[in-house]
Amino acid sequence: MMDRRDLITGQFNRDSLDLSDPIQSSYAYAKLVGSAGNAMVHYSLEGTIFALLPDGVQPFIRFQALLKGVWKRKDQGDYQFRLYEVGFFHNLDSSEPIEVFDNPITNETNVLTGIKGGPYNRVIRPKNLDWVISGDDIWIQEPVPLSGYFGSELSNSQIKQNAFSNAIFRGKLSELSDQSLIAPSMMTYNYISPWYPFFGIDDVDTKIYWQAVGNKIQSRSDLPQPMKEYLGEKQRNYFKSSNPWTKKTSTLSHFRDFQKRNSK
Repeated sequence: MMDRRDLITGQFNRDSLDLSDPIQSSYAYAKLVGSAGNAMVHYSLEGTIFALLPDGVQPFIRFQALLKGVWKRKDQGDYQFRLYEVGFFHNLDSSEPIEVFDNPITNETNVLTGIKGGPYNRVIRPKNLDWVISGDDIWIQEPVPLSGYFGSELSNSQIKQNAFSNAIFRGKLSELSDQSLIAPSMMTYNYISPWYPFFGIDDVDTKIYWQAVGNKIQSRSDLPQPMKEYLGEKQRNYFKSSNPWTKKTSTLSHFRDFQKRNSK
């Protein structure tokens, strides 16, 4: 049994970290995914979007994203974090942000908005988690079924459509067991959704698959150069700010707002 003082100060070692204990399991989760203390944590992701078509799977566009988690340690082994995301789309053969896209699926030109989401708030409370351990490698996955309306306008009269996301966080057991409050982590993100309206396909029988990988980064210098330039132009204070915006949004909401502004 771990002493509570050890839990509070992060005095773990590989033999004493007991992931079957709900408090220690949630501590390890916070440390791997974000921070077991009060901190801002960023993930730099790069990915590809595939069209899931009746005649096969086709990659058609790529994207880069920067996730920001603002973590706080609460009482009784609880952790709270607020998540934001920004990013941009780019062609398969380039990493430069684009706002106009020649869609190879439809052979039409699409006007794109950026990726923008959050703040999303979540509280992590002590619980047993489904860890997978192989040697010193440790990972956990978070499958989440989703539903909503993916059309160009939000409408309560429409039938909701289904989507599914799965995030996998991978790290080292030895790094979860040391005395730091933040552990290195690799993130793999998979998301199957209906077509987003800015890609211009209304056939609800087809889907798109977003696949991305990235790492928890330590500083702005770890970002790819195109993302540094994008933030400098579009979100100058994003990396340093703990609250870059307050009104909750998503990439879909961001696009709908963009349409409204440009239709006036």
